[in-house]
Amino acid sequence: MKTARAGMLGLLLLLLMTPLALFGQEKSTDAQEKSRVESKKPQVGVVEFGARGTWGEVYGRPDLPFEPSLRTSKYEEYRDLRDGFFIPRARLNWDNVASKYFVDFQAAKAIYRDQSYLATFGEWNRFKIQFRYDEIPHRYSDTARTIYTETRPGVFQIPLLTRNTLQNLAATAPTNLPSTIQGQIVPAMAFYTPAIERRAGTMSFLYDLTPDWDILASYSGERESGRRALGLIFNSSPSAALTGGYGAEVPEPIDYFTHTVRLRTEYGQKRWAIQVGYVGSFFQNNIKNLIFENPFRTTDCLAPNGCTNATQGPQAGMVDLYPANSANYITFSGSFLLMKHLRLLASINAGWLRQNDPFVPYTTNSVLEAMTSPLPAASLNGEKQTLAMNYKLIETISKKFEIKAAYRHYDYNNNTRVLSFTPVEGDSGLPGAEENTPFGYNRKTVEVTGNWYFAEKSTAKIGYEGEIMDRSHRDVEHSTENGLVASVDTTPRKDLTFRASYRYSVRNPEHYADDEAAAVSGGITNDSIFSRRFDEATRQRHRGDVQLEYSPLESLSVSGFAGTTQDNYNRSGGVNSSSPLNFISGTIYPYYLYGVLKDLSYNAGFDSDISVTNNVTFFAEYSYERYYKAMASRYRVPGSSATPTPVDCSTSAKGCDSANNDWGSSSRDWVHIVSFGFDTQIGKKASVDTYYSLSAAKGHVDSYALGNPAITTGPDKFLLTGTNAAVPYPETVSRNHEVVAILKYKLRPNLTPKLDYRYQQWDNRDYQTSAMTPYMGCVSPLPPSPAVPGCTSPVLGTPSPYYPFFLVGDPSAARYLFMGVDQPSYRAHYIAATLEYSF
Repeated sequence: MKTARAGMLGLLLLLLMTPLALFGQEKSTDAQEKSRVESKKPQVGVVEFGARGTWGEVYGRPDLPFEPSLRTSKYEEYRDLRDGFFIPRARLNWDNVASKYFVDFQAAKAIYRDQSYLATFGEWNRFKIQFRYDEIPHRYSDTARTIYTETRPGVFQIPLLTRNTLQNLAATAPTNLPSTIQGQIVPAMAFYTPAIERRAGTMSFLYDLTPDWDILASYSGERESGRRALGLIFNSSPSAALTGGYGAEVPEPIDYFTHTVRLRTEYGQKRWAIQVGYVGSFFQNNIKNLIFENPFRTTDCLAPNGCTNATQGPQAGMVDLYPANSANYITFSGSFLLMKHLRLLASINAGWLRQNDPFVPYTTNSVLEAMTSPLPAASLNGEKQTLAMNYKLIETISKKFEIKAAYRHYDYNNNTRVLSFTPVEGDSGLPGAEENTPFGYNRKTVEVTGNWYFAEKSTAKIGYEGEIMDRSHRDVEHSTENGLVASVDTTPRKDLTFRASYRYSVRNPEHYADDEAAAVSGGITNDSIFSRRFDEATRQRHRGDVQLEYSPLESLSVSGFAGTTQDNYNRSGGVNSSSPLNFISGTIYPYYLYGVLKDLSYNAGFDSDISVTNNVTFFAEYSYERYYKAMASRYRVPGSSATPTPVDCSTSAKGCDSANNDWGSSSRDWVHIVSFGFDTQIGKKASVDTYYSLSAAKGHVDSYALGNPAITTGPDKFLLTGTNAAVPYPETVSRNHEVVAILKYKLRPNLTPKLDYRYQQWDNRDYQTSAMTPYMGCVSPLPPSPAVPGCTSPVLGTPSPYYPFFLVGDPSAARYLFMGVDQPSYRAHYIAATLEYSF
């Protein structure tokens, strides 16, 4: 590794120094004169080429039995930085070919998997033909492993011997299953890099029929292919414990193709102009279904015929992947001067969306499939229609006053027929009865504002905003929102600009009807009667933004901004409770619903540029973001007996629905971004640009009980203990450091060597992924439950060597095989030497 790195650095230095040796000698008078003549010629093109190298390490996961690769880490998540020769950019441009034609070709990151090309040919004031091609990679993880092998597109299998072993252990010695998987199955898993590649090409043709009329036609095709992790489970509940359920993370096959066609024509006159167009989008999925074998069963079985409740299940599963679909839109827009001081702006967009992929069977479990009803149709024949309309009238009353009135209308009509199904959840539960729900809505928005131009480059605005929302097949059918808008934009001095805006609105649902809050099971309703979804609930919103730009000197400019959005859903009365739902006061402020209570965000920052000297400029930027969200919920348990009422939390036979088991959760996120650096010109030929940037984010999710834990008996018994306890989650941390130094030296007017060095360090700690391994079930439950043989992994409250105080395993995942997807921290050095040649 050291030898290779030294060789790469030597190659880079050789590439950089060779031009200095060739061109660094003093030119003769004739050569200097020739250089001056050449510098006056029109530039036709530029190409930058060179060599680069990257080295570093991935760290933060000492528990892994291998060292993750930097090449497949988050460092190259969306790019391709292979060592060796590369072409950062190239361009060829002829503005006057045969006096009236032009040709332009551009390339960025050529050769590799993040490459991009753009070619243009045309005639001035007549036509333009353009071709574009882009590639974008996306690597998801460098720690993944899988037990599956894809035998044909969309079909994933496991060796039969492995499945037989796991099935026998699950049936005869289930307590030995976790240690066997951890010690024998996981080490045999194959390493795997979940990744996809997007390749997109576009062709367009623009033609000017007359000076007032043009037409545009374009086609684009995008191919997306690869694999990514998909979590699947054989159970009607999210559990794969030794007592029931199986599951696995499977590589989801991606093989999409999207065709997009655009046609447009524009025609304009002095008083009016119109545009008419068509957009068609056609999505094709070349892999219709995902079929994967159950790691723990080789046959279909339903208890008690040949298996127990703990070992029943299907031998394989099937997932219907994204269906082929199409969308067609007709668009119209125009501008019309109705009277001398009255103008109308209008746009209309009508769309038709279709999807008619064949249905798959209810289940792959042949025993359960025989219990289901026939499918109600061969396919969905889904149909949706959209209509978006925007109208704006602008009336100029005088030089200082203007009135604007706007109306926006959006229809989302879901005309899909309602069908009755008998689905089988997780290929394991008995068939149920469900209907598809064709959601739809209609939104109407009105805005009326008055603008006052009270001084040169200074405007004040005040107005009203209103929204009417009608929904179908949702909890709230009708709601209204009314608000006030105001803003000031002024330049009182040549060097000072100030902007401020404020919006206030209140949304009021007419009625909240949750079907699940009316359905009763086990003595309690399926949902709390005051459970509210935030997109439909009562809401009060305040939003304010300010911005200041100040340039007191030619060498100094400063700007700053600040803003906040504050959504309050916790309002009494209306569709919410009119009295507090708190069981005891003082643990939290009064709350009147279950769901999101508050959603607050704040942001602020500044940036400045200072010319220290004629050759040195210093810049600095800083931004701050803070997010806060609070919610309230209730732990509720249906009764298990035939007479589950009256509710009583002290016995499992009765339903439990007490405010003493309410719990709250608040999430707090902070983001700081800072960067500063120098741009330095050294003489007439050399320049050095350096900067440092830091993006640091931190997150906290705190959960806490809102009831009285001292109540241990009776109808209001406190149940939020043990694994049901509401406890804070571990802190999440993300920091990205970057140091950059770029040296350029202009050897000749058309030749510039460049040396580019970058150091990046990304530190990541996330309880959701930092503990992930291919198997999380080899862990003992909390005492006093007996320990699992061969599994001494830390449990909740016990520190681990790399991430303290969090659960590194779960008994509910004893029969679940993960892929171990994570993106650990990394530090990387990048150096590149290039030559930029202009001609």
